[in-house]
Amino acid sequence: MKIFPFKAIYPNLELIASPDSFFGAVRENYNELYKYGFFHHSDESAFYILEIKMGDKMHTGMLVCLNIQDYAKGKIVKHEQTIASSEQTMLKLLLQRGAMVKPVLLCHPVMKEITKEIQKQKKNHKPFLEMTMASGAHHYKIYQVKESEGAPLAELYKSLIPKLYIADGHHRCSTAEKLMHLQGDKKEKDYSLVLSAIFPFDQLDILDYNRTVQLPYHLKLTRFMAELSKLCHINALTAPSKPVRKHDLTMCLQDDWYQLTWKEEVLKKYKKEPAVLDAHLLDKEILEGIFGITDVRTDSHVDYVSGDQGPVRVAEKAQASDHHVGFCIYPVQFEELVKVSDHHGTLPPKSTWFEPRMINGMIVKSY
Repeated sequence: MKIFPFKAIYPNLELIASPDSFFGAVRENYNELYKYGFFHHSDESAFYILEIKMGDKMHTGMLVCLNIQDYAKGKIVKHEQTIASSEQTMLKLLLQRGAMVKPVLLCHPVMKEITKEIQKQKKNHKPFLEMTMASGAHHYKIYQVKESEGAPLAELYKSLIPKLYIADGHHRCSTAEKLMHLQGDKKEKDYSLVLSAIFPFDQLDILDYNRTVQLPYHLKLTRFMAELSKLCHINALTAPSKPVRKHDLTMCLQDDWYQLTWKEEVLKKYKKEPAVLDAHLLDKEILEGIFGITDVRTDSHVDYVSGDQGPVRVAEKAQASDHHVGFCIYPVQFEELVKVSDHHGTLPPKSTWFEPRMINGMIVKSY
C-alpha cells in the first residue's frame, strides 16, 4: 500500500481555551475558524505518527494520505454500504471547506517491522503537537516525520500491507471517489489523496454496538417471550451486563435482564456465511422475524447505543416505556471484519464502534 506525505493544517493551540468546544465546532465552522487564524500551516510535506492515550492504554498509528484510486481498486476494503443522502451531505461539506478535517480510520494486520520502525521514529523526534481534552481522558501526541526521513516507513507499508480495511469513514471514501471523478481535467485542486489514520489491529479496539427497540403495540410481552424461546435459550440475570462470549446476547425488558444464547438450529441456517455475526442474527431473527422490522437503517423504532456507554445506558433507553426492549451484543472480532470484507460482504448497520475515535480538526488536509 503506497502512503503519501502531505502538508498538514493543524490547530493553533495558543488560541484554544476549550479543546472540547473547539474540536466540537470544527465540523460545522471550519472555514470561519480557519479565516480567523485558529489553524497553522506546515511548511513541508511529511508523514505523522499519532499517539492517543485513553486511560492507561496507548494507541499508536500513522497519519498519511492514500490515493483514492486504491479504494476503487479494492485495496482499501469496505464493509458497509453507504447512504446516498449522507454522501450528498459529505460532498457539500468537502466542497464548502476545501479540506478534509477528519481522517478516514483504517486498519491492517500487525506487522512487527512497521511497529519497530514507528517506535524508532518516535524516539528520534519530539512531539510536533500535543494536547489533552478537557476531561483529561484523551491525550494526543503527533510526531512529524519529514518525507525523506519517512522513506523506510513508506517502503514497509508498500511491501508488507497489500490492503487496508476501513474502520470508520465509508462515506468519506465514497465521496472522495466521486470528487476525483468530478475533477476531470481540472488541475487547480487535487482530490485524489485522502487524509487517513492507519492503525494495526492491536492498536484499535472494537467495542459492541447495542440496540434498543420499540416493540409493536400489538405484540404482547408473553407472546414475545414465547417467540424468543424458539430462537434462544433464555436465562435470568441478576444485574445489567454485557455478553461475555460469541453467540450470547443480553436483553433488558422492563426491569429485568436476561442472557440469550442462540439455539443450534438457528446458527445452522447461517453456517455458509463468511462469519456468523450476532448483530446480523439479531436483525434477521428477532427484529425482522418477530417485530417485522425489515430495514434497521431507516426504521424509527430502532435506536443504537455505542459500547462505550455500557449496559446501564441500554437499560435507561429500554426502560423509557414498558414496550421497549434493549439488546447488548458481543463485539465483532477483527478476523470477522476481515472475512466479511474480503468476501465483499457488509456488516449490519451500526455493528462496530472503534476506539480510539478520530476528532475533527486535529489534523486537516486542504485540497
